[in-house]
Amino acid sequence: MVEVIRSVISSKPWFQWIPRDAYLVGGSVRDLLMGRVPKDWDIAVWEPEKVGKLIARHLGGAFVPLGEEFGIYRVVVEGEQIDLTRIDGSIYDDLLKRDLTINAIAVSLNTWEMIDPLFGERDVRSGIVRMTSEENLKSDPLRMLRVFRFAATLGFSIEPRTLFAVRGNAHLVEGVAPERITYELRHILSSETFHEHVSAMADTGILFVIFPELDTLRKPLSGLETDVWSHTLLALRRLNVALNTLEDGPFTYYLHRMEAIRSREGRFALVLGTMFHDVAKPTTYRVDEDGNISFHGHDYVGSKIFKRVGRRLRMSNDLIDTVALLIAEHMHPHLLATPDVTRRALFRYYRRTGEWAFPIILMAYADALATPLRAEGVAGQLRLARKLEGLLRDLEAEAKRPPRLITGHDIKALGVPPGPIYKKLLNEIEELRAEGVIRTREEALEMLKKLVEEIQ
Repeated sequence: MVEVIRSVISSKPWFQWIPRDAYLVGGSVRDLLMGRVPKDWDIAVWEPEKVGKLIARHLGGAFVPLGEEFGIYRVVVEGEQIDLTRIDGSIYDDLLKRDLTINAIAVSLNTWEMIDPLFGERDVRSGIVRMTSEENLKSDPLRMLRVFRFAATLGFSIEPRTLFAVRGNAHLVEGVAPERITYELRHILSSETFHEHVSAMADTGILFVIFPELDTLRKPLSGLETDVWSHTLLALRRLNVALNTLEDGPFTYYLHRMEAIRSREGRFALVLGTMFHDVAKPTTYRVDEDGNISFHGHDYVGSKIFKRVGRRLRMSNDLIDTVALLIAEHMHPHLLATPDVTRRALFRYYRRTGEWAFPIILMAYADALATPLRAEGVAGQLRLARKLEGLLRDLEAEAKRPPRLITGHDIKALGVPPGPIYKKLLNEIEELRAEGVIRTREEALEMLKKLVEEIQ
């Protein structure tokens, strides 16, 4: 295996500028052992700043200091990223201070000997995420999240003692910079096995340190068959299965409407939305005099709660707004999942949700599957998707025709002074058009006169 590593790295154009007393370390070695050729390279060297500037100068790359006080520099050249870290003490000392055994392997660029004091190669081949030591996890508590991130992205299992150490030290993550936490969560929650890792993070308690708002969901509410957190976990599991089988599941017909969740950020948003979709249920829980339970407004209250969470974790405004939209709208697919849903109602839903219309239906589908099935089960959500697809195809066909049937000039001609009423009238005409009530400009003008008369 070392010969393969030697062959790969020695073919790199930047390799000639790396001193022979340097070491290939960490994720680069791990990936090569797994048969992957990395795009990001980790190299431990005695003079990282000098080496980095040398590579950048000769190959025309970008030189970026990442942590000068720790001797960490990056060079970006020819589509690859080389991270150079200063060796303090010996390479053995460096490896023993790392987070996980699978990241604590080095290869000498002089002798091509593999240095593996903690048997990381064995764990790579066995697919195990194992801490180097509990003290190393505690020295940078973010490493506890990296345990779940590597398990999620590599498809590895987490060694029990490591999980036990996370459980005992989960509270320390409170002191970690929010941006760093969000970075790790993005990788965990956009993975193909996110449900498994959310469940493990909940079991260790670290999830509720990061999201204390979710901890309240574990409290039983009188009259419910299960607590809200158990339902949420099941919804995440159903969503995980649905996302991993999109191409051969019931939503395969709407893949062209799912572009929003093709990216990592989009998938991250959808999973966050599902995780927080019922976060306001404990707050809005009510029991009337007849014993009927309600959670009125939990969707809108929940979206406001998430906005506070997103700001606390320094998420981007776009991500916060998207997740808040998913939470605020998650009940509408249930309400629209009736045989007699009107085209106007579908049009209004689509106008509010845009590219997220179908992902929200998918989220509602997972929500319904996580709830004791009644009447039609999830047939209503699937019917809604079919009807919305039909409406959108009709609208796309109409888009090839002349634009709006009426304009603001037509409204002005009727003596209506400019103002917000213009938008309302234009939208009303478009909704009637989508519903099939009007089709021609003449019909639209006649309807406009009636609407104006009603207003006046």
